[in-house]
Amino acid sequence: MDVSRSAELYDVEAFTPGFMEHLQRSITASKHTRAHWPSQLDVAYGEGPAEKLDIFLTDSPDAPIAIYLHGGFWKASSKNDRAFPAEAFGPAGAIWISQEYPLAPAATLDDMVACTRRAVAWVYRNADQFGGDPSRIFLCGNSAGGHLVAMAAATDWAAQGLPADLVKGVTTLSGLFDLMPLTHTRANDWLKLDLAAAVRNSPMFRLPDLPCPLICAVGDAEPPEFIEQSATFAEVWRQKGYPSAYLPMPGLNHFSIVTELGDPHSPLTRAMFAQIGVAT
Repeated sequence: MDVSRSAELYDVEAFTPGFMEHLQRSITASKHTRAHWPSQLDVAYGEGPAEKLDIFLTDSPDAPIAIYLHGGFWKASSKNDRAFPAEAFGPAGAIWISQEYPLAPAATLDDMVACTRRAVAWVYRNADQFGGDPSRIFLCGNSAGGHLVAMAAATDWAAQGLPADLVKGVTTLSGLFDLMPLTHTRANDWLKLDLAAAVRNSPMFRLPDLPCPLICAVGDAEPPEFIEQSATFAEVWRQKGYPSAYLPMPGLNHFSIVTELGDPHSPLTRAMFAQIGVAT
């Protein structure tokens, strides 16, 4: 396979004119949220320097919890830039948590998946410290974060002494679920995947053992490979017999789709509100 050609298929920055404008919008809005929203910032969920959470509170008691993982092709971005949805989710009665995780090339995908599982387990065990309901934990992530939350949803929580149905629902934005094609792209310069690691870390082949509702969103202005992977993943989930909603977003690209989470009236946010069970 032509590596330079296959790399283009996943190069969302080259595919998206003006992508930095969307990123900057999220960064600016998140700085405002972190400065004024009631929160617990940089809470450690593990021992690693990147194993931190930002917890944005709500006035509702025993609130459902949405844990969010940022994108960045597993090598960039920060939890600090995904605070802004708290201003939509908090008034609706949900706690918004933005999770950090270690990045490539220093960390492997196995490391990132393990950290995500640690974070979710920590949230379950400590929910009462910030007014959350441990029986209503939902996961959401974009791009690389979409991959990681899909992996976390398939965790054998019972093996850790936790409820088997710990994750009550998952929402992915522009995720990648079959990583085998990435072994032929420049992304593997930092992911360093062999075939076994790609299969092991591909949610397409690791679905949850119990039914778990899925919202699989993707912009229609994204590279075709991202659209195809989301559509296929939603169908594989459905064929397993699990609740599955494929949500193509007209006019949105790989970056603008994330900003929809700051709008309580957007179709994406309303779908998440319905999944979580809060007011729309």
